[in-house]
Amino acid sequence: MTTQIVYGELKFADGGCGLFNGTDGAGGANTDGTAVEIKSDATFYVTASSAGDQFPGRTVTAANFSGKTIIQWIYILSREGTVAAMLPVSSRTSGSPTALLPLCRPYVLRAGDTIQSMTRAG
Repeated sequence: MTTQIVYGELKFADGGCGLFNGTDGAGGANTDGTAVEIKSDATFYVTASSAGDQFPGRTVTAANFSGKTIIQWIYILSREGTVAAMLPVSSRTSGSPTALLPLCRPYVLRAGDTIQSMTRAG
């Protein structure tokens, strides 16, 4: 098993963005095969927080998340416990595009919503 850092960005309808990074020790460092919450990047915000707590009421229109090898899945988990939106991914080692990609349907974040991810080694 390896540990990977998952990082990425959410783009909002108002033109702003939210940055997420697992290197701050507050979540996001994925042990392959284990689900983990990806939190906001503490480098840019006061603390690392869940997506819905950091950006409540903001509408997510596009995203891109990346890991060293393979992100099996990454999604926004609603506070009710359902998958609210699948998020686009890329790999730093595959040469895949790192541009923000649109979501299938915009999603309004609410307090308690989280970003969940699972990785695996290549």
